[in-house]
Amino acid sequence: MKNSKELEFENLYIAHKDKIFRLCLGFVKDRELAHDLFQEILIKIWRHLDSFRSDSDISTWVYRIAYNTAITFSAKEMKKPAQADLPIGMDLAEPENNSHEQELQLQKLYNAINALPETDRVIATLLLENTPYKTIAAVTGISENYVAVKVNRIKISLTQLLNPNGK
Repeated sequence: MKNSKELEFENLYIAHKDKIFRLCLGFVKDRELAHDLFQEILIKIWRHLDSFRSDSDISTWVYRIAYNTAITFSAKEMKKPAQADLPIGMDLAEPENNSHEQELQLQKLYNAINALPETDRVIATLLLENTPYKTIAAVTGISENYVAVKVNRIKISLTQLLNPNGK
């Protein structure tokens, strides 16, 4: 029988796993490192779940942990995930299965996102998840209006990175 923390964690995992994994891909180039970062984020969410105070939406809290962990992880270029005892019996299946062509296109996109400055990477990744500007502002610590400005600049940068010859 699972306790309430395990159930809440499992629900968070199910609701956010794909978004978190795509955020990871936006921070590290290597898929294996993205998996390590993904695990690191899950561990931090598990460890700090009891400290969530409902001051903000839980998805904002999850993204903030993911963002801060990704920054630390990519800065240190850690090769091993942290160790922790996650709930036993939980199916931690790999997020999303895409076709080979989709994988190539996604990798191209995430390589371009990875070339962006740190905050822009997070904004781009959250934007791909249709995250509201208000949540992006809360996660990144910038104003909602500045998020809109950054989004326009990011779109221009990504267009240039993905189509260097203007095609």
